[in-house]
Amino acid sequence: MAIFMQGPIANDYDFTLETLRIYADAMPGCRLILSTWQDTPPEQLDAIAEMKIKLVLSEKPQDPGYANINMQITTAAAGVRQAAAEGATWVLKTRTDQRLYQPDVMSGLAALAKSLPLSGAASDTQKHRIFGIGQGTLKFGLYHLSDQTVFGHVDDMLAYWTPPLDTGQLPADWSADRETVFRETPIGELFRYASPESYLASQFLARQGRPIEWTISDSWAAFRDHFGTVDYGSTDFYWVKGQSQSLWENPTNYRKLTNRKELTFLDWMQLYAGHLRPEDAAAYEPVLLEKTQPFVPDLY
Repeated sequence: MAIFMQGPIANDYDFTLETLRIYADAMPGCRLILSTWQDTPPEQLDAIAEMKIKLVLSEKPQDPGYANINMQITTAAAGVRQAAAEGATWVLKTRTDQRLYQPDVMSGLAALAKSLPLSGAASDTQKHRIFGIGQGTLKFGLYHLSDQTVFGHVDDMLAYWTPPLDTGQLPADWSADRETVFRETPIGELFRYASPESYLASQFLARQGRPIEWTISDSWAAFRDHFGTVDYGSTDFYWVKGQSQSLWENPTNYRKLTNRKELTFLDWMQLYAGHLRPEDAAAYEPVLLEKTQPFVPDLY
């Protein structure tokens, strides 16, 4: 098994370094890899190198891609290739600003993958399901599997994290300002042209030979057949950016149904078991014409 952290080192409170120390202590049999940039100051790498953590240093791509997707692809691809070179069968890709405290997380995720086989024709080209963990898998999104912390068999992870770099071909009438685009563009267009999560998952599915229909119904079917989700609690997941800002252990709002609603493990299990059918999503297709509804924690 291998865990690789990707991205720039999170130095506040030595977060990345301390996370690696926790993993080394809790999971001594797991290979640990840090995939980051060649221009990282050496003093930030020294303490990590002293722990015998495998360092993989990449050059930054000339074009970072929309929402820095090419930056993520570069370090993720380098990390998963290193995990494969070291003989790992199961791989967890995570960010340098995220941490999973559950000490049995790797064996638990592998057991989950082996217990929930692929559906339909997915088994023709894929070994096991790919699981999105924590925040970012959207119920009313289009192929929006979380790209932050992701688990799977090494062969599937190699396929998932080595898509073509994004060429950034956005609609001509879009604003040059990213924040304006996020606020004013219908979410159906955002998912199709400007979402790293949707790009990665749809590229993977297309390379598996699955037609992409860009509907919520087809997205639900893809989640049922190829993917899975794992909630915060099962992995004791912590994200500096998410939970430090909201001060919520599990940032979920039950009071209002929004187009940012997560596809939880229970939601996914209903898809898997057939109690929630992809064709049922037809009633929600008009959501794709809405603008993004920001998540606002409501404690009352």
